[in-house]
Amino acid sequence: MEMTQLEFARLEEHAEENVRKLALPPCPAILAEISREVRTETPNVRRIGDLVLRDVAASAGILKTVNAAAYGLRGTARSVQQAIGYLGLDRTALLLAGLLLRNAFPHCERTALVRFWQASAQLATATGFLARTLGVAERDEAYTFGLFRDAGSAVLVCRYADYDSVMSACPHDRSVTDHEKAHFGADHAVIGAVLARDWHLPEEMGDAVLWHHADFVLALEAPPIRSEAVRLIALGVLAERVLAQHRGEPVSSVARGSAEHALRLFGLVERDFADLESEALALLAERDGRPMPTMRLRTVHA
Repeated sequence: MEMTQLEFARLEEHAEENVRKLALPPCPAILAEISREVRTETPNVRRIGDLVLRDVAASAGILKTVNAAAYGLRGTARSVQQAIGYLGLDRTALLLAGLLLRNAFPHCERTALVRFWQASAQLATATGFLARTLGVAERDEAYTFGLFRDAGSAVLVCRYADYDSVMSACPHDRSVTDHEKAHFGADHAVIGAVLARDWHLPEEMGDAVLWHHADFVLALEAPPIRSEAVRLIALGVLAERVLAQHRGEPVSSVARGSAEHALRLFGLVERDFADLESEALALLAERDGRPMPTMRLRTVHA
């Protein structure tokens, strides 16, 4: 029996109530101020630059990101204002959200959280690379999606000391989100979507975070979410396949099926992706300080 809109709204409200009990990291004041300024009719770029300068780590992070080789600038951005001028206001806000995310959580040396941040950074790197190379999404948006996609897991790790042991006991035939809901009352996809909304991320990114485990949407002719969100989910699926290779982990039959749908969505065949995968693996190896072959960055789609 199909659920009515009212029933769905009540279910969504109940899910958010459970999430709020977990005390999510609040949106940093600097990001809230910048988001308000960006949404005004005539945003003041200088004021946004002054706001970024209040946070030394954020200022340094934005300059470092913009001046990285991946951006291919002919010169060097020597000030935050120059960097914002190159990025544009929306991309600046996205990058800032990603830079501030980890600092919003309490410092913790627990193995589960350390492992999570490492995996999150790797996912963001692979997703951003694939977005740029395929030309199907903005690199910065895809990178930020990679950072936020599983951020709900970090919330659960910080809240529940037994999160890692509970999840390691998840049966192979049960979804991760169902297992989380059964044990903790909320799952990381819903938590991450609420966090994305609280942090003023684009609506399509919040949808992609919420639906990233419902990757059957990749095979639907008329998915219930925006096409931008579907593309982000697909990029995440392909990035996960790259990461499995990077870590020497087997790829499940479900993950292979999702990857096939993602490839079809982007008009790719397996041979095309094999080349991309090699380049993405080289990039991850470089980031991890491993020996790597020369990487040839290319654009598949004009």
